[in-house]
Amino acid sequence: MKRHTKLLAALAVGAALAGCAGSAPDKAALTAEQTQLYTAQRADIDVSAVAEGSRGRKVSAEEIKAALESRSNLVKWRGGRTEAVVSIKVTSVNILSAGQSMMLGGESVMLGTVALLDARSGEPIVAPIEISSGGGGYYAGGIIGVMSLEDKNTELEQLAQQFMTRARLALTGPTTTAQTNIQEAKDGKGKV
Repeated sequence: MKRHTKLLAALAVGAALAGCAGSAPDKAALTAEQTQLYTAQRADIDVSAVAEGSRGRKVSAEEIKAALESRSNLVKWRGGRTEAVVSIKVTSVNILSAGQSMMLGGESVMLGTVALLDARSGEPIVAPIEISSGGGGYYAGGIIGVMSLEDKNTELEQLAQQFMTRARLALTGPTTTAQTNIQEAKDGKGKV
């Protein structure tokens, strides 16, 4: 009996941790000097891996793409003459459901990659980097966790905001331009 209890506890902890978004990128792929060589004024967003939409509470692939596109200004910048394209690929979206929250707690999570491509040749400037984001923070299990869940669209907006912010951090780090773009997006002014 003790053995089963330990196994169930270990599985619960593992499942809860598997739902965590993880930390933001701590190292930029490009140096400040390299960043200034490129102008990235386009973001291509691919949600084909989540064609069925999100897991947990359902949000369509079109809604996921629209949420990311509305925050694409976070990954764009003006620098040098070389035109670049920011390539975003979403591989998984889980909007925490009441059932998930009731059983284990957890966090809504979006997973994917960001890459920087030469706009003319399509060749990678920065190879794909894995990105994750969490929406709304961690919810405790049980009835309180269920009652504190946010609307699924609010969760999606938070996931998209953090995903695009982390994508920019992965490419260029916390540059002054990136910080300005992030603050403007939060203020609703989001122009590049």
